[in-house]
Amino acid sequence: MRFTILLFLLLVPRIAFAENLLVNSNKLFNFAEKSYPELFSPASTATFNLDNYLVRYYPNTGNYLGTLGEDVYVYGDVFNGLLKAGVISNFIELEPDSDELLAQLFGGGQSNVQVYGSGVVTSILSDDLDGSRHQRFIIELKSKQTLLIAHNIDLAPRVDGLSLNDQIEFFGEYEWNDKGGVIHWTHDDPEEIHVNGWIFHNNVIYQ
Repeated sequence: MRFTILLFLLLVPRIAFAENLLVNSNKLFNFAEKSYPELFSPASTATFNLDNYLVRYYPNTGNYLGTLGEDVYVYGDVFNGLLKAGVISNFIELEPDSDELLAQLFGGGQSNVQVYGSGVVTSILSDDLDGSRHQRFIIELKSKQTLLIAHNIDLAPRVDGLSLNDQIEFFGEYEWNDKGGVIHWTHDDPEEIHVNGWIFHNNVIYQ
């Protein structure tokens, strides 16, 4: 598998890429699995990152599906090697900017809403050690709303190398507070009851 992954990366042209929101790539991968199970199975395999590419590998068929920026690539014998399949928006409706929804949740005092978004790290706090351990940091959205990220490090890896001004993307549950809100559940649920969340930082997925 490692050899074919390296071959995939060598064949894909190196281009300047636009912001590659993990939420849109995952939505594309899920669409492909549902629409073309004969090519992309089993469904819901893990998304991983390789040198700025977001990729899923499907062991049942030996195929890869990947994104780089807005571009979509497939790789496998059935495709005669590497094939550029188009852009993400050819296949799915891109998720809208999340800042507006987060502003509405904050203004309306709502909680327990699954959200995604991205922002810049403005403050790194000490870990919360009361009960389950949580890594804590504050991000600022493009709208200037701030969010406290409370990332459970008993259930997911710590976000490594986090620094001020770093860009992060998240998928988790919003809880209201008077400072902008808190995002938690940024990890897989071991009991498979809650929606799985994640944090995407420096091309690494933490979940």
